[in-house]
Amino acid sequence: MGKRIIKLLKEGKSSRIVAKDVGCSQSAVSKIWTKYKQHGKVVKGKHTGRPRKTSKHQDRKLKAICLENRKCTAKQMRNKWAETGVNVCYRTVRNCLKEVEFTYRKKKTRLQWATEKQP
Repeated sequence: MGKRIIKLLKEGKSSRIVAKDVGCSQSAVSKIWTKYKQHGKVVKGKHTGRPRKTSKHQDRKLKAICLENRKCTAKQMRNKWAETGVNVCYRTVRNCLKEVEFTYRKKKTRLQWATEKQP
């Protein structure tokens, strides 16, 4: 997003128009432009917050576990996941499934996906 903002500003567009095009506030555009002028490049800030407990590979493994038996509870999935070396609480399992949109509200989508993948 930062590179896109810089490109539009260099083309001569106003910060108000750039903010509207990109979908952020005008103050965010001006802050990015100021940092670009100071450093000569788009500088990303520090990532705050707690680091992830699981990697993308581990999340894919959980997705596979979920698709093996779609009626598994989060606690059962956690136990199967623990067998592969990932030691997390069941709440983490629920959060990971929510990220890939495997919630109880998405049963039809999950079932459709699972039936397509079966031989």
